[in-house]
Amino acid sequence: MTESQTPTGIAALMAEAAVSMQTEPDYDATLEAIVREAQKSIPGTDEAGLSLLSSGKITTAAPSSPLVEKIDCFQYEFEEGPCVDAILEADYFRTNDMAAESRWPRFSEAAFSAGVQSMLAFRLFIDGQTLGALNLYSRHRDAFDDEAVITGRPFAAHAAIALAHSREKLQLLDALDSRDVIGMAKGILMQRFQIDDERAFQLLVSISQRSQDKLRAVASKIVTEARSAAR
Repeated sequence: MTESQTPTGIAALMAEAAVSMQTEPDYDATLEAIVREAQKSIPGTDEAGLSLLSSGKITTAAPSSPLVEKIDCFQYEFEEGPCVDAILEADYFRTNDMAAESRWPRFSEAAFSAGVQSMLAFRLFIDGQTLGALNLYSRHRDAFDDEAVITGRPFAAHAAIALAHSREKLQLLDALDSRDVIGMAKGILMQRFQIDDERAFQLLVSISQRSQDKLRAVASKIVTEARSAAR
């Protein structure tokens, strides 16, 4: 057993990875850090990426190479594969011989033809909520052994925490930005039409409903037009 395989070694590895993932400045950087640290930390990994779940739809994020996007597209197209099952069914799925894999016949044939022989996917979930999956890929057969699973499970837990916190921060910033833009748009309408705050907001809502655009988009357009006119 190597030093990195011992409980102490794995704990040190996870601590280092957790710090890297949770200290990134923004959401995209956090996603990239998760993938980067996965490649460094989980043995057997050639390429890595994230499959994120939002509004019932799965999309790829922070792929380490075009190969990742290509393989993920096969999973989404055929609606089968390790990442799909990890999101929907269990904590993780592993396959070490794509040529002989029978659980996902259409996907495994396409993945093998594209050059992937082994895959390991971990569900990312926190507080009962599934955020997506961490996907690991290898061009070699039998790439992911038990050490990869033992290392990958706590790594996925740390990644889910980092992802959830970064997503909450992004949502908060979006909400604050929307509030600021809507406030500016109301001020412009109040001045333009000599109306009060409540009437200005009702006007924004009315425009939003008629145009079928989101309230923030309508407000942003009004602010942009007012700035252009001022220039």
